Amino acid sequence: MEVFGNAKTVYNNNSSRFGKFIQLRICQKGHIQGGRIVDCILSQNRVVRQNPEERNYHIFYALLEGAGKEEREAFYLLQPEKYHYLNQSGCIRDETISDKETFQEVKTAMEVMKFTAEDVREVFRLLAGILHLGNIDFITAGGAQISTKTALGRTAELLGLDSEQLTEALTHRSMILRGEEISTPLSTEQAIDSRDSVAMALYSQCFTWVIKKINSRIKGKDDFKSIGILDIFGFENFEVLHICCWFLCIDSAFCNHLVSSSNVGVIGHSVCSFLGVTT
Repeated sequence: MEVFGNAKTVYNNNSSRFGKFIQLRICQKGHIQGGRIVDCILSQNRVVRQNPEERNYHIFYALLEGAGKEEREAFYLLQPEKYHYLNQSGCIRDETISDKETFQEVKTAMEVMKFTAEDVREVFRLLAGILHLGNIDFITAGGAQISTKTALGRTAELLGLDSEQLTEALTHRSMILRGEEISTPLSTEQAIDSRDSVAMALYSQCFTWVIKKINSRIKGKDDFKSIGILDIFGFENFEVLHICCWFLCIDSAFCNHLVSSSNVGVIGHSVCSFLGVTT
């Protein structure tokens, strides 16, 4: 899961860019019998842009470095430098990260979690489609027009869409007025925003689907008690001490909400009481 939600940042080469609530399910004898993961606050903006010297999510680089010949041909995979969603920050590779090994680890983990071969292939197909989507450029000619037909064709094929329909969706805004559909051309800037919004939505849905598949494998039996653990990403300025208290308050508020709504046992209230923080 982390390879889909972690990325290299300035401070950490494996920084979690998503929040998650983990529910450990415990049987009557006190043994862990299963679990459940709830994802929240995925940093979708990272899919389409990154800060200088940072990277996109690990899975993109792992796919490009580890895919075999058949996959590279089927998904039209290129070098990372060729993709707009990967080359903006000036950081493509990190000496401390083996993207090729990561790819094999991901495939093994997905097999353990009972992803079918078709499941794995479709996830990789979608990721490739997102990368090619980012390479679609626009020019102004009475409204935004797509200037990169190769990227358009590859994106449409990988996402299972019609090229003309994808073009219309990216370059026009449709609305219903008095029962009649009206299509308005977008400017180049608006078309770029539309493209990036599609990419972020696709990746977010892929991430949610992966977690759903994992949950189906680890859920365990229905008769259980549980312990909840909240893990959220946040600031990476480690010199600012008050951030620690900020995180504790966030954890406590979220966990106390879960206590009142689903009787999940947590320690957030006790920690904040010790610090004198009202919850």
